[in-house]
Amino acid sequence: MKKWIIVFIFFSINAFANFSAKVIKVIDGDTVEVLTTKNNKIKVRLIDIDAPEHGQPYSHKSKQYLASLIDQKQVLIIDKGKDIYKRTLAIILYHQMNINQEMVKSGYAWAYRFKNNATNQKFLKIEANARQKKLGLWQDKQPIEPWVYKQSHKK
Repeated sequence: MKKWIIVFIFFSINAFANFSAKVIKVIDGDTVEVLTTKNNKIKVRLIDIDAPEHGQPYSHKSKQYLASLIDQKQVLIIDKGKDIYKRTLAIILYHQMNINQEMVKSGYAWAYRFKNNATNQKFLKIEANARQKKLGLWQDKQPIEPWVYKQSHKK
């Protein structure tokens, strides 16, 4: 019995592995495509953030900012699982910089909320600071959260 518990714990811990990859395409402010060292293309969704949707103010600037940080660069992907669209959910690190956090800090993404609760409480504080300093999208007089925008623009 103990042997099976140890095997289960080993596979649970190693279910998601960190890996190095090159960012080959910035899709939007919270999604990129990477090329692994084994030449696999993977779509990666930055976890704990939500960037403006296509058509929203600051959508293009958010994408541009993310591209300025990591496009065509070798990054470390901290794999956190998959979403319903089969994208890899991850934290992306570039030279020890947490890119997910940087997007919120610079005002180009919101702290992600699920059912009105932030998935990362630290990011809420970082978002509040960016909002106070009127960085990025916080220059807009009435920024609309991406999840609200999506609901009002369902086809």
